[in-house]
Amino acid sequence: MELYLIRHARAFERDSAAWPDDSKRPLTHQGRARFAGLARRLARTMPAVDLVESSRFTRAWQTALLLENHAEWPAPVRYEALEADGDEILDSMVNALAAMRGLRRLAWVGHEPQLGRLASRLLAGSPDAVSIEFRKGAVLKLVLPGDPRAPASLGWMVTPRFGRSKRS
Repeated sequence: MELYLIRHARAFERDSAAWPDDSKRPLTHQGRARFAGLARRLARTMPAVDLVESSRFTRAWQTALLLENHAEWPAPVRYEALEADGDEILDSMVNALAAMRGLRRLAWVGHEPQLGRLASRLLAGSPDAVSIEFRKGAVLKLVLPGDPRAPASLGWMVTPRFGRSKRS
C-alpha cells in the first residue's frame, strides 16, 4: 500500500480573537493557491488515491478539498484520529492501516506533530526515531509492506514549491 501523509496547507496564524476555536482556523489565500498548484502537479505525475481521510479541522479539510478539486482525488471523509494527539492514537492508526491493506493508495490529511511522529513510527518503529521537517502543504509518500506493522519505505516528499510552474 502507498500511504500519502499530507500536512494542511498554510493557514492563518493562531489568533484567539479571530478563531476562539482553533479548529476553525482556515487556509490563507496564498496557502490555497500554492497547494492547488501542488495538487494539479500531483494529478499529472501520479495516479489518484483510492481514499482520502482527513481531520475535520477547517485547514486540513480545505486542503483535502483542494485535492478533490484540483487532483481529482476522492472526496474526503473524516478520520477522527487525525484530530487527536498521543502515542496511543498512533497505535490505533497503525492498526487501521492493517485493516485497510486491500487499498492501493491512501491519503491522510492532518497536522504536525502527529504526521511526523506517525511517519517515524512507520519507518523506524518509534515516533521519536526519525526527525522529519513536515512543512505546511507537504506530501510524504510511504510504501507499506503487506503488514503495515513492518517497516515502511520512504517514497518521496514534496512541498507546495513543487507545484509552482507556469503550467500549474
